[in-house]
Amino acid sequence: MQWRPLILLFSGIATIYIQPLHTIQPKADTTILTAVDEYVYFTLIYYQISEKPRHIIGTEKLKLGVRGVVRQLRKPISILTGKSESEQDWSEVRFDTLDGQISCVSQRGQDYVVLYHVIQNDTVMHYARLYYTRKNKFEYKDIQLPGSTWINSISLQDNSFIISRDPDQYQFQVIPFPLNMKTSPETKIIIDSSEAGKLIDRVYHNAVEQYPVLLSKLYSSFPDNYRLLIHNLYKTESEFSAAISIVDNVTLADGSYWREWAYTEDNHTIYYDESMDNVGFADNTIKDGLNNIRKRPKIVLALSLDTKTIVFPSVSNRFFSFDFMDKIDILQKMETEKKFLYPIDSNKTSYLPEYYYQRRYDLETDSEIVGIQLNDDATMMALWTEHNHVYIYSRKVNETTVTIEKTRMQEWVDLLFPDEEEHHVYREHLPIPWKLTMVITPSTFTSIGHVRFYKDNLFFVALNNGHIYSYRLDQTEKQKPVNFITFINDKWDMLIAMCVIISIFVYNEFQHFA
Repeated sequence: MQWRPLILLFSGIATIYIQPLHTIQPKADTTILTAVDEYVYFTLIYYQISEKPRHIIGTEKLKLGVRGVVRQLRKPISILTGKSESEQDWSEVRFDTLDGQISCVSQRGQDYVVLYHVIQNDTVMHYARLYYTRKNKFEYKDIQLPGSTWINSISLQDNSFIISRDPDQYQFQVIPFPLNMKTSPETKIIIDSSEAGKLIDRVYHNAVEQYPVLLSKLYSSFPDNYRLLIHNLYKTESEFSAAISIVDNVTLADGSYWREWAYTEDNHTIYYDESMDNVGFADNTIKDGLNNIRKRPKIVLALSLDTKTIVFPSVSNRFFSFDFMDKIDILQKMETEKKFLYPIDSNKTSYLPEYYYQRRYDLETDSEIVGIQLNDDATMMALWTEHNHVYIYSRKVNETTVTIEKTRMQEWVDLLFPDEEEHHVYREHLPIPWKLTMVITPSTFTSIGHVRFYKDNLFFVALNNGHIYSYRLDQTEKQKPVNFITFINDKWDMLIAMCVIISIFVYNEFQHFA
C-alpha cells in the first residue's frame, strides 16, 4: 500500500489537466427572448467584442478593433414548461460576427433589428441587420442606411425604420421598407434616402446632457396618417427630465405637416433626499451624497401588436400607459380632460376624433424600472426593476369588478351621469386601468435580460447568465412566513440526512471511548 499516496497524487494532477480551464464569459449587452413554432429562441447580443486584447482604438462613440456578435440559441418549449422529460440542452443555431460595433437594438413582435457601424476607407457606414422569421426559422438581411451622420437610435416598425441622428435639425427620419425586404435572405440592400420628420422646434437650454431619443409609431384611424411618440430624456444640474410628445403628419387646414398633439414633462431630482443633521462630518456627508446620486434612467417601451397601447417607464419608479380612444364625446363634457384633447383649430372649437388617454402609475418600491413587456393583446404587462423584482399587471375585463381607487376622470363620470345604467355605458368606454396581480422575487443576484409572455398562462424570465425560468400565471401561491417551522418543512430531507450522519459520528465516538 506504499504506492497509494503516489497513485492519489497522479490522479489529482490528471484530474486538474483533464478539467478544462475556467474562462470568464463576457456578459451580453442585450438579450431577446422569442417563441417561434415549438421552440424558444434565446438571443445574446454583444455590442463590442475586441478582435485582439488591448487593441481597441477610439474613446468616443465609434471605435476600431471591436465587432458586434449575435448569438442565438434555441430549446423546445415543452422542456421549459415541464411537459417533456428530455434532457436536451440549448442548441446553438446562429453565431454571427458583424463587420463593426453594435450601438442599438430594437424589437417588434418576433423580429428585431441590430444597428451597427463600419469604418471603411475613412468612411463611416451605418447598417441595420434585420432578423425576421420565415418558415418558422430566423433569417436576416443587411440594410445600408443613408448618410454618414451618427445614428444614435433606431426603432423597428412593421414596414419601416425610424432613426434619430446626432446632430440633425430633424427629430427623426423615416426609412420605408423596400418591397423585397424579406426575400433573398442573407443579402444586402442599399437605401439612398430617408423621409425627414418633424423639425426640432423645442430646445432644452438648461440641459447639461441629452440622451438618445426613443421613438415608436402609434395607431391612427386615418389610413394615411403617420403618428409617432417621441420620448426625450435629458439632465439638468439638479434633475432628470423626460419630455413626451405625440406628433402626426396629417395635413390640416392651417397647412401644418407635422403637428404636435400632446406634450408632457416628468421630472425627478438627481439626488435622493439627504439628511444634513450631521454637518460636522463633512467628509461622510459628501461621500454619502455621491453614493446617493441617481443613475441615468433606462429608456425602454412596450408596444402592443395593434399599436393602440404603449407603456414606458419614466424617471424613478413611475411609468406611463397611453391607450387609444376614438369616443371623445364624454371627454368634451369634462373641463379637466377637455384641455388634453387634440384641437384642430386655434380656437379649440373642433377636435380630432381620437385621443390617447394617459395614466401615470407608481411602484410601491423605490427602484428604477429597467425593462417592460406586453403580451399580444395588451391585457398583461410585466416590468422588472434594477433589483430583479418582476411585477406583473393585468387588466382583463373580468377583473374590473375589483375595487380600485377612482381616477379623476372616473369621478367626473360619477357626477355627470348619476344614472347607474347611463353611468355603466360611459364607463365602459374608458381604458381599463392596470392592476398588480403578481410579484416575482429574485432567486439570484444575476440581472434580468428579458421576459416573455407565452399564450395565456406561461411566463418566461431570461437572465443575463443564460438561465431561463418559467412560471405559470394561473397557478399562484401565497408567500410563506419565514420561521423555524417553515424551514423544517422545506428542508426536511436535508435535516434527516444531517441527523443520520451526526448519529453515526456520535455512535462511533461512543464505541471508541466506551
